[in-house]
Amino acid sequence: MNESVEIRKKLLAMQAELQQRLQQTQSEERHEVEEGDDTTAQLWQVSEVRDGLNDEAIAELRDIGRALERLDSGDYGICTRCGETINPARLEALPHAEFCIACAE
Repeated sequence: MNESVEIRKKLLAMQAELQQRLQQTQSEERHEVEEGDDTTAQLWQVSEVRDGLNDEAIAELRDIGRALERLDSGDYGICTRCGETINPARLEALPHAEFCIACAE
């Protein structure tokens, strides 16, 4: 199978997993607020943690979307800062990486 097809499948699977996780945390938060068993302070603390996790998931979704765009345009695997090729091992570990290791540091 074509390498770009495999990369696309991996990115889309990551995207679907993140979207599902976001939907689940939103559903759990609504359920906790409806039940109201916890104190306000506990709910606030849980909400703060979830907000941080959700922000990370949203940022990763945005990165995945940009990686899919680079794949479509033929720029996937090229550092968006310096234009050098991103190490394949880095892309294997982080398929939505847009910077080479040197530029990421």
